[in-house]
Amino acid sequence: MKILDRKNVINHRHDERLIIVETAIYRVSCLNRTVLQLHLQRVVSQSELIEFSNTHYQ
Repeated sequence: MKILDRKNVINHRHDERLIIVETAIYRVSCLNRTVLQLHLQRVVSQSELIEFSNTHYQ
């Protein structure tokens, strides 16, 4: 087992927390992109339905 001095332990904890925060930010950004894509697909499909109904039922 490697013995670390106090400064190295603090730096190691800081690095671990930074990695956790970076991972969380990455996951949220991926989720936001996924949700945005799904929302855009719904908007596009709804607008296509509206255009279809407007052109065929006039």
